[in-house]
Amino acid sequence: QAESDEKEVKMKKMKSKVLAGFLSLVIVTLVVWEGRAQSQEAFPTRPIEIIVTYAAGGSTDLFARTLAPALSKKWGIPVNVVTKPGGVTLPGQLSVYNANPDGYTVLGDGNPTSSLLGVAVKDIPFKILDRTFVCKAVTTPMVFFVGANSPFKTLKDVAAEAKRDPGNFTYSVIGLGTDASGFALRQFFKEIDFDILKGKVISTSGGSQIAIMVAGGNAILGSGTWGSAGSSVKAGTLRALAATSKDRDPGWPDVPTTAEAGYPNVNMVQWNGISGPPNLPAFIVAKWEKAMEEILRDPEVIAKLKNIGMTSSYLNSEETRKLVIKELDEFSKLWGSMKSGG
Repeated sequence: QAESDEKEVKMKKMKSKVLAGFLSLVIVTLVVWEGRAQSQEAFPTRPIEIIVTYAAGGSTDLFARTLAPALSKKWGIPVNVVTKPGGVTLPGQLSVYNANPDGYTVLGDGNPTSSLLGVAVKDIPFKILDRTFVCKAVTTPMVFFVGANSPFKTLKDVAAEAKRDPGNFTYSVIGLGTDASGFALRQFFKEIDFDILKGKVISTSGGSQIAIMVAGGNAILGSGTWGSAGSSVKAGTLRALAATSKDRDPGWPDVPTTAEAGYPNVNMVQWNGISGPPNLPAFIVAKWEKAMEEILRDPEVIAKLKNIGMTSSYLNSEETRKLVIKELDEFSKLWGSMKSGG
């Protein structure tokens, strides 16, 4: 009987230990879940940086600086725009790829820094599709322009000059011309059968600098967004010849579309949005998506974007990723056919 009682006592002690262990596991699990829930609810709690890989004053920089105050107001924390131009955007992009995937360091992204870069520049030190695409936010057409004192009044005039004296024909691009403005120029050169290797290229670190180069007579032709060139056109230092929009912009009613100018296949447009480092958690992506979609419906933000030639054009994370995959294929074919202008 004594042996039986001892076994029963041992059994009760074992059951108590198992129950205690189970309860401890439940408590730990609940604490972890609660911690995660609280962290998800808390984001963001400290300043955010939007990295722009082009010089200040260009379209991507203007896009980021237009949205940053709206995000800051919505979230109640500072949202800062940090420019890291140069190196075909690679140094700035690497600073985002190598950042903690916590949503506090993101990229002012777009097709110039994703699908266009992935096609035009080989052996880049990261994979385009490894980043976390948060959203596509806006689109903007490309504008072809010459200096205000240029003798060329139309794109046809420019085409004639390029064909007449290709060796002295100058044009300006950002870096290696891997952005939307560079692709737009390549489209135009392909249409007029101009060999870009015979012309003289002037490289800059941003769209605003292209405007300066052309306005100063250092280059005959430039291409950029209304954001980077519009103020110079209004100031009378640049003459806009055509834009790649489907219809004339109400803000620039005297500027024809490229189709009206005789080049319907010159149709490159730029989009901008937000991306994050690889493996950005889904709940942070969702927070960014919700915030961006909401501020892009704000009439004040819409009006500010319109002033820099941009139109709200929201796509969520998955839709943006699909767009980039599609563009990588389309631009690859385009780039291959335009390497030497024809």
